[in-house]
Amino acid sequence: MVTPARTPLRTDRLRAVNEPQPVTVEFDESGAMTIGRPNGPTIGKVESILETWRIDDEWWRHMIARAYLEVILEGGKRLVVFQDLITGQWFVQMP
Repeated sequence: MVTPARTPLRTDRLRAVNEPQPVTVEFDESGAMTIGRPNGPTIGKVESILETWRIDDEWWRHMIARAYLEVILEGGKRLVVFQDLITGQWFVQMP
């Protein structure tokens, strides 16, 4: 019998790709939005919002309610941030 040429899949080596990371979102008196890391440096100030959308899903298992924003930061970096509308916590994902 010939042994398989491929290494068997090991589930302990799997990891999520583009997993959401928690961030802080602050608004100044003019409504300008700044995104930062919890207990860390500021990621950047939002220059413009390109798109917004909302997802409400899986109410039969585990409720998901999120408000997404695709933003451009000062300097041109593009990010996707979302607020978990159940907990109020903000997260960032790379587009």
